[in-house]
Amino acid sequence: ASRTLDSRAAVRRTGSACWILQQQVVFEPSPGPSSPLRAALVDTLIPPRESTTMSSAKPTEASISDRKDRSIRLWGEKGQKALEQGHVLCLNATVVATEVLKNLVLPGVGKFTIVDNKRVSEKDLGNNFFLDRDCLGKLRAESVTRLLVEMNTEVVGNFLDEDPITLINEKSEHLTNCSAVIATNLPEGPLMTLASLLWSHSIPLFIGRANGMVGSWRNVLPEASIVESRPDFSKENYRLSDPFPEMLSFVANYDLDAVRHPHIANTEKQEAPRRWVDGEGVECVPKAHSHVPCFVILIKAMDAWKSSHGGQVPKTSAEKDEFKKGLDQMQLSPSLDEENFCEAKSQARHVTAPFEIPSEVTSLFKDAKASDTSSCADPFWVLVRGLKMFVESEGKGRLPLSGSLPDMHSDTKSYVELQTLYKNKAAEECQIVLGHVRKVLTQLGKPADYVTPDDVALACRNGTNLRVVRTRSLDDEYTKPRAEEWSWMLENRDENPHHIYVLLRAADRFRTHFGAFPGAFEASVAELAKYKEVVGTVCSEMGLSVSSLGDEMVQEMVRYGGAELHTIAAVIGGVGAQEVTKVLMKQFVPMNGTFLFNGISNKNAMCEF
Repeated sequence: ASRTLDSRAAVRRTGSACWILQQQVVFEPSPGPSSPLRAALVDTLIPPRESTTMSSAKPTEASISDRKDRSIRLWGEKGQKALEQGHVLCLNATVVATEVLKNLVLPGVGKFTIVDNKRVSEKDLGNNFFLDRDCLGKLRAESVTRLLVEMNTEVVGNFLDEDPITLINEKSEHLTNCSAVIATNLPEGPLMTLASLLWSHSIPLFIGRANGMVGSWRNVLPEASIVESRPDFSKENYRLSDPFPEMLSFVANYDLDAVRHPHIANTEKQEAPRRWVDGEGVECVPKAHSHVPCFVILIKAMDAWKSSHGGQVPKTSAEKDEFKKGLDQMQLSPSLDEENFCEAKSQARHVTAPFEIPSEVTSLFKDAKASDTSSCADPFWVLVRGLKMFVESEGKGRLPLSGSLPDMHSDTKSYVELQTLYKNKAAEECQIVLGHVRKVLTQLGKPADYVTPDDVALACRNGTNLRVVRTRSLDDEYTKPRAEEWSWMLENRDENPHHIYVLLRAADRFRTHFGAFPGAFEASVAELAKYKEVVGTVCSEMGLSVSSLGDEMVQEMVRYGGAELHTIAAVIGGVGAQEVTKVLMKQFVPMNGTFLFNGISNKNAMCEF
């Protein structure tokens, strides 16, 4: 057993080197009763029976790019700085909790605080990756904090020797001094109290649990606003269906029929209307034709289409296919393999279908917080109002240009010229949006720098990707079930893990009534009968049939006895850390609901209950 624990510690230390440079680990001594650090903890957190802070010197601005290159490649320096400003409060140092915190500490969350008053037991040594034999009998929160901070010395780790339930019931005012709260292994009553408190203060709550071979993660988000949602496929608007004047002037410099290119002189000779040869008499495609940017090709092709179709754009599928065939007819290559024309065919949707603002963004414009009379001073909603004003006035129903261009087959000078043209137009429209934003700030009585020009530029670049996630409150989920929307999925339990949600809810209720999870002391027939009775009560509250859950999984829950298996906790912790990171950085779109994982069938699902 000792060798196993030692090997775990070795892996833990080796794993940390994959994320950060190896540095000497230095722990600050526990502050004394009258130290400034102790006073700061009392002021910003709670007056604990025992607490301390573990950290080393904070990094300089110049060192961020050097030491966190991998993270910055994923979410940029803005996201990294937002993460480093975050403070996560974790209630109970369970296996799930330590897995989540590990995945937050490695990329560099600013600070975390663990609230837990339990001592490390033999059971903890068997399932918690961040505890070893030397921790036995010590405060669990202290031991976990020490080993977590060891993985990234830039992170500040706090621990509080306090029962989380006591904190919730008697010192709840101290729970709001953080960026987010992670709750694990909390009884149903205190969890509901915590959720209501945080919801009223618009603080994100994350609930994670692992029970035997199953687990779940729930985001409770009053509102999560995201500017950089970073979708896999972003909806871009290049204004090709309605080119701006500068773009039309750029296109006029190219003549496909005469094979005239502003930056490439013809060295080939034309022998016939569609036949060109090089200096050796070999048939070829002139570079002045094969290096015309695809945007130029599309605009010219659409002009030709409109002139022969009464000014109408292709509308039906047949007409759009005909338009693409027309692009092939413009090629000089007998094999129809000119790369720029192939790109034009793949981008044809930008001229055949007028750009529409995504429904997610339109819903933001209709939100009460974006109305002309709104008093909401949140920077995100100020930006939304500025964009809305642009769309309704100068934009004529269009969002500002992002300024980005896709890669395309072209000569360098043409591409750089086109790129500059788009960037200049995007900067011009960004200035207009900035003017609208400042008008809104004046109405709200906020200084002009409350929303910076960089913030406006970021919103303009991501105009199509703005998102807001508002989950159901935990109170609504528990008191206003919507089982009719998902109960049909219980018929196929092998594919859909929805039954796990009901069984975990029943396990929490069982713990409330009997003080422990079902099977925690013995997996007896009597224990199974009691759990089935609780399952029946929960199903009745949800409007479900007990028979839809199946006896086998009910028995499994009793056999688990509330045990946290490290492998299952690692999955839940990995998913949970991603969700916390999204909310702290305000990047990517967090889940709107509950993630369920069945380790037996290896099935998972994101569900809204």
